[in-house]
Amino acid sequence: MSRLPAIKYLAYALLAGFLCQRAGAADVDGCTHFKWDVSRELAVMKQTPQVISAAAKPGADVPQLNVGTLYSLKLTDEARVTFATGPAKASGAPGAQAGLVRFRVKKAGRYRVSITSGHWVDVVDGGQLVPSVDFQGHVGCERPRKIVEFDLPAERTLTLQFSGSNDPEVVMAITAVSSAASSGAH
Repeated sequence: MSRLPAIKYLAYALLAGFLCQRAGAADVDGCTHFKWDVSRELAVMKQTPQVISAAAKPGADVPQLNVGTLYSLKLTDEARVTFATGPAKASGAPGAQAGLVRFRVKKAGRYRVSITSGHWVDVVDGGQLVPSVDFQGHVGCERPRKIVEFDLPAERTLTLQFSGSNDPEVVMAITAVSSAASSGAH
């Protein structure tokens, strides 16, 4: 008869451990700890990405991206890339991968570039770097790993540059920030 209480105790201990593990798993999800509302970015990151090779130099061959679409960009050796404007953060890292793409936004405002790698992200407008407004990332959130915000002008061809990371590929998206979401960011 003494085995029955021991088995009951073991069953309760296993159940309690299972429930704690399930509750802890939600806390481990790095995608739930952004200081902004990133629901739009998380939704886009669940899409199947379009695979594109980023350009190694400015010109007519630079791929054109759309806002709200997920892409998987194949990059090239950074030493072979000619940037539209020098990156805001010099890399020089051995084996770094880089590339260029371009895009346009219909409406001026705040936009986010979400990426799955540790690349440095620059937006170039007419030969000038557009300063980032804010950024964040979280360990444990792979899609996206990092989000950078920019205030962008409407109806201009902008160049997006990736540099400074050894990842040969970056899954990325550009999304518009709603006015309600951006008002709480500062």
